[in-house]
Amino acid sequence: GCISGAFRPSAYSGAKLGGTTLYSDAGAKGQGNMFARTIKRAVRSPAARSFSAAPSVADITVKVNFIEAEGYRATLPGRVGQTLYEVASMHGIDIGYQIMGDPINKIHSERWTEDLFGEGPQLGHDHVMIPKEWMAKLPPRLEQEVSLLETLWDEDEITDVSRLACMVTLTKELDGITVYLPDRVPDDGC
Repeated sequence: GCISGAFRPSAYSGAKLGGTTLYSDAGAKGQGNMFARTIKRAVRSPAARSFSAAPSVADITVKVNFIEAEGYRATLPGRVGQTLYEVASMHGIDIGYQIMGDPINKIHSERWTEDLFGEGPQLGHDHVMIPKEWMAKLPPRLEQEVSLLETLWDEDEITDVSRLACMVTLTKELDGITVYLPDRVPDDGC
């Protein structure tokens, strides 16, 4: 069996696992070498290698710089795969109401966009503005997104850098993105 308690170096053989020596009782029916071989095989297995290659928290964390209309700034962490709306809500930033249905489509490549027939965004209260250098890293706006912005916001309040926060999904490429939060539309009736 494995060591528990007193250590007797002459009676035990060891196997290395990530710099730590694991010991087994060599006198227990000649099983010491078998234990060492089992550990060595486990360390070389594909499962053990993939575990060590798992992403760290830093690999999936994206910093988002929110700037409100009054000039208040906050740099907050988000996770790859979250939307700007989810990051803002998680940190208590009010960017307006939103009801998000299932995705409308999924972009697989430049040539292939799969229709998923979801409802997509239903409200346009989560209007944000993203600088052009960051807009170039985002997928284009969907017709439904533009329609919601035009329906809810005045013509002089929306620009070519206007987006709905629920439609911007974070990727590692967006680490450090700046997001401007314009004055909010009164949404007391929602």
